Amino acid sequence: MIQQIKPSIRSKAIRQISKATYGFLTGAYCLLVGHGAFAQTAPANASQQQNQSPLKSFQGYYQLPNKVAFIAFDEQDNALHATQLWDQKKRYQLVRKDNTHFESKNEGYSIEFLKNSSGDFSQAKLLGRIVCERVPFDPNKIASLTASQLKQLSGTYLMANDNNFKITIEPSAQGLILKQLWDNKTVSFTPRSELFFLNEDGTFPLTFSVANGKVEQMTCFEKDLWLKAD
Repeated sequence: MIQQIKPSIRSKAIRQISKATYGFLTGAYCLLVGHGAFAQTAPANASQQQNQSPLKSFQGYYQLPNKVAFIAFDEQDNALHATQLWDQKKRYQLVRKDNTHFESKNEGYSIEFLKNSSGDFSQAKLLGRIVCERVPFDPNKIASLTASQLKQLSGTYLMANDNNFKITIEPSAQGLILKQLWDNKTVSFTPRSELFFLNEDGTFPLTFSVANGKVEQMTCFEKDLWLKAD
């Protein structure tokens, strides 16, 4: 149930953010030592550069596994930059090693961009181990949804591994209100996309899943699964 498991899951999410922050800022040393050959790869030569994907193909927002942290990639002055959207929003200039591999200029932190089955860049792997999913929205901006879009998400949801616990989702002027039926506590959320919402301080994510045009389930945090009952 959300109220009982939220502290542990939220703590886990915070630990993951801290771990990712520490790894991205100061913890890459061991990984880079273990992958020394990659860390010392020379920049792409002129012939390789002619066949490289344009930097704009990597631009966008990428979501970390914990669902609450994001990294933005953008092109500036013919170079790719990475900005972490949590903590101090530290910004890194990246040096290209080959078509899909980059390193932060001063720290040597590795980033690899991965393609999906359609040939589009859809993931970024940080430090060789943290896979971030590209998202089609700006997590810093509240999206504008219609009453119909919000209504399709409303209803009663049952905890996947214990149907005794229920929550309701109702539309509000700002987005959605989640209510825990066992203690009547509520949490307000605003949309970042049609199916992704965050609470006021950005630490409680909701992700809705749609199949055959209908909302079937909702995930709180990373793995807290709730099934739509109506």
